[in-house]
Amino acid sequence: MNPLLLKTTQDSPAASWQDRLYALTSKPAASTHAPMKPSVVYEASTPAPDPTYGGAATATVDPSSDDALAALMARNSASSQPAGLFAGLGQALLGRFATDGANFVSDAPGTGSADASISLGIRTASGATVKLSLSGTQSGLSVSLTSDRTLTDSEKQAVAGLARAFQDAVDGLGKQPPTLSLDGLMSADPSVLTSVDLNASIATAPGVHESIALHTGSDSRSLKVDGAGGSIALDLDMSNPATWGNRAQRDASVASYLDQIDAAARRGHADASLVSLFKDGFSQLNSNYPPSPSDAATRASVRGLSGNDHALLTGLADFDVSISQATQASNPRQGSELDTFNYDASQSTTLSGRNASDRHIAQSQTSHLTASFHTSPWPDTPLNLTDKLGSQNYNYTTIDDSAHASTNIAYAKGKLITASVSHDASQDTHVLKYMVGQLVDDTDTPAHQEATRDLLPLLTENARHPGSAADQANAADVLHAYSKLQADPSRLGPRG
Repeated sequence: MNPLLLKTTQDSPAASWQDRLYALTSKPAASTHAPMKPSVVYEASTPAPDPTYGGAATATVDPSSDDALAALMARNSASSQPAGLFAGLGQALLGRFATDGANFVSDAPGTGSADASISLGIRTASGATVKLSLSGTQSGLSVSLTSDRTLTDSEKQAVAGLARAFQDAVDGLGKQPPTLSLDGLMSADPSVLTSVDLNASIATAPGVHESIALHTGSDSRSLKVDGAGGSIALDLDMSNPATWGNRAQRDASVASYLDQIDAAARRGHADASLVSLFKDGFSQLNSNYPPSPSDAATRASVRGLSGNDHALLTGLADFDVSISQATQASNPRQGSELDTFNYDASQSTTLSGRNASDRHIAQSQTSHLTASFHTSPWPDTPLNLTDKLGSQNYNYTTIDDSAHASTNIAYAKGKLITASVSHDASQDTHVLKYMVGQLVDDTDTPAHQEATRDLLPLLTENARHPGSAADQANAADVLHAYSKLQADPSRLGPRG
């Protein structure tokens, strides 16, 4: 029988809700545990039925009520995987704020072996703090939802509006290996909810945990992941919305950076799962930007950028991101030869000048890749390094690449006087070839290219002959393409 369908019709009319709750939650407990007596702070009122957690279209239990939550916990507590342990709980708990936002604190004993904890902290514009935590261990499941003060109706609705997004994040983190589904948490209304913080620790193997820390606020966003495979760190500066582009431009810039990351991963033989996590994090942190200031709010200031200004910028918030793969020593006979992969990229944008007529815009993008790895000297023979001398046939490659792009735009007395984009890319590949442990070849291959393009003549011509709306859109796409970072020297033309 589905425990969520148990309702007062099956109990004595005189039975209190505490008695019904105790009866519901004590039945699934293993005989080795004492019966559960959850501590429930308040009982939420009952909104319209939601079949999501009732298990049937005819369910009559409010999924956020104390009874339903206790029954859901009792059902989940036996799960040995975080996905099952926390199924539905995040959404049901935050859903309480759709009504009265009642607190809820409870424990459910269980027999599962899951080892995971996920917490969510929400700060409102009025200064209230909402904290939600989910924790699962071998002894059972614990949940806690508290608010340090009464929320306004708009705050309640904003918190409840994150329920599905939080559950998506919980479901992703509960997978093996954990995945990121965080973009929904970026949609919080910053005028009501000033910050959202998610922290998680998930066991991916006995004694091995992966930790995730997400922050999203009015001025910044960040994500940090640490695990056995390596770490990623992403920081976005959300304090300069005047330089942001529209959604299409941002999507194009994100896609360009994902291509750059893929190229670096192929060149540096990176771990595919760690790179995938990095790409997901970069994409999701750059989703759901809050509204930019209106033209009226910035027209008279140095921040009043034109369409051409925006076209020459990436449209993304400034960022600083990195990925670092766990170091391995894969050659038993040469412990100093390490397999590594480290990649970082950044963007910074500055606006200066007295006003919109006399202003300067500068945007800088950089990337840096260092990597080292072992490969077989023969394409059709797999690498198999052991402590035997006869296995010591391999190439050991080290890579050091860097790239830089800079955009400069300047106006004097309302006239565009500078519009240029410069690129600089360097790659260095060093390969040591060993046969039966002896160095037989040492090859170093450097490559470097620079390119600068003066876009002032193109912009001047476009201003004289703007053409149709479609022509203007195409011209903006062409300008935007010039701003993209390029890490491959062979794809940069000569200086001109």
